[in-house]
Amino acid sequence: MTEPGTQEGRPYRVSLQAKILLVVLLCTGIPVAVMGAYLLQLNERIVGDKVREAMTNALFRKASDLQKWFEERRAETQSWTTSYVVYEGVEATARAQGAERSRWMRDLAQYLESVLGHHRVYESLFVVDRSGQVLAGTREERLEEWATTQIGQASAEASTGFVSPLHRSEWLGRPTMLVLQPIRGRGNRTVVGYLIGRLDLRELESHLGTPVDAETAFLGLRIDSIETLQSSLDDSTELTPDFWLLNADGGILAERGKVVGKPGERKFPGELPDGASTVAPVREIEMLGHGRTVYAGRRLEGHLPGFLAATLPEQTAYKSLRESRIRLMRWGVPMLVAILLLTVLAARRALRPIHLLADGARRVSKGEDVYLPVSGNDEIAGLTIAFNEMVAKVREGRQRLEEARDQLSRTNEGLRAANRTLETLAITDGLTGLYNHRHFQDTIEKEIRRCEREGRALSLLLIDIDHFKQYNDRFGHTEGDAALRRVAGQIMKTIRSTDLAFRYGGEEMAVLLPSCGREQATDVAEKIRVAVSTSSARTGRFGAKNTVSIGVATFPEDGRVSRALVDTADAALYEAKRTGRDRVVQAGRHATPVAPKTETAG
Repeated sequence: MTEPGTQEGRPYRVSLQAKILLVVLLCTGIPVAVMGAYLLQLNERIVGDKVREAMTNALFRKASDLQKWFEERRAETQSWTTSYVVYEGVEATARAQGAERSRWMRDLAQYLESVLGHHRVYESLFVVDRSGQVLAGTREERLEEWATTQIGQASAEASTGFVSPLHRSEWLGRPTMLVLQPIRGRGNRTVVGYLIGRLDLRELESHLGTPVDAETAFLGLRIDSIETLQSSLDDSTELTPDFWLLNADGGILAERGKVVGKPGERKFPGELPDGASTVAPVREIEMLGHGRTVYAGRRLEGHLPGFLAATLPEQTAYKSLRESRIRLMRWGVPMLVAILLLTVLAARRALRPIHLLADGARRVSKGEDVYLPVSGNDEIAGLTIAFNEMVAKVREGRQRLEEARDQLSRTNEGLRAANRTLETLAITDGLTGLYNHRHFQDTIEKEIRRCEREGRALSLLLIDIDHFKQYNDRFGHTEGDAALRRVAGQIMKTIRSTDLAFRYGGEEMAVLLPSCGREQATDVAEKIRVAVSTSSARTGRFGAKNTVSIGVATFPEDGRVSRALVDTADAALYEAKRTGRDRVVQAGRHATPVAPKTETAG
């Protein structure tokens, strides 16, 4: 009879040492592999989110920077066209002959030279008539045919200038970009010519090549072992994407921050925002000459229609993920091998507690929280202690992960609160507490569109403190600031909660009155004038109190667009100051004096 347990009775008998080795594999190898796979998956998700966030933020900031830069160019060229030398010179060259015409052209060239000396962002400045003929410039210039076509297509009633697309100039033999600003004649009624600035594309390249911000840094996970998840949140890698400027058809204008020789000839290989969407999702693509690349696109609005794309080599974007996998293999596999070797040595003497350890391992593999009692002081006891520590550290790892997620949630909430505070500060004037000029420009456009949709009136008050320069000269800027605050306070006390007050600039303030007609707006303006004149805290040099002059304009009677409405209100304000100050003037009407007073320039 064969003895139970012998090799003859069990031809496929598995040795106890092999069983112990198998149990150790189940108890340590599987949890380590599962935890490692989980951590790698978590790392991959976090890194992917951070890459997408960094690319999106970089595009947003770079697009805002470019749009602001082009808006500054348009605004400064517009201010130059208001110079007497410019608009009078263009009109004079059209009607003058001989020496007089030459004198005006020389004056125009000298003015452009003086302006260019302070604005090196331009290669040259020149003035053309409505047909595109160059009248004067800082150097010999010729208007390209495509630019002449754009001037011909522009409306004679256009109120603002525009930036031309990036074109290759056959005359210059290289790409160029122009800022074209209409010059209005006397009375600001008709376009008599154009002031044109040829941009220095090196300035554009410097804007495309500058890193957006330190916030493009993203979180890279560092996994040294399954016990130290917290340390994986400390390592970070900075992402600095390359930017591509594209035209409205997706043609490449600037590649990786550099203007290409033939703008628009090649197409960007990736997908761009379509329809009404502004941003295209972050994707990966195989780019010819650049390899596997992560890219994102954003639609540009305003003065430069087209797209802005950001690219980053895939190896750079996911560098931390590859390093994490290498670290896991470098540390995890040797640890697992070491555990197996120790188990083989300990298995020769540890027999009886093995079943308990195997049972505990099975329970851990099911996700249970297990603690095995320790008995004795031998190797098996040490193995039991090590098993318990492993389970504890797995539990600690989960807890640390939850803590890290909670900390990230709190940090994100703090960032959202800080962003809300920054947004408030960005639209508020620090001295008066009123909204600032930038917010005024955004708000008046929105209010006009809303009132046009709803068929309601919208009134604008432009308010100017009389003799404010003399007030500053006499009492000092500190008292001048106090006077600005007092006037702003009286305005806020007088208007409705639905009305909006702004510091328009210097001592000028503006009030938007939604759903308010001309006569009602005039009443509000008169209340403001009376409130200011009766609440001044200091006697002025030119009278017993501070006073204000107010111009009133109403949409749509006095203007259907923001620029026209502001110009009309400004003309009414000028009429109020011209006819004696301390009064309210409606657009298109004359002021009614409120009291005799001595007129003094200011």
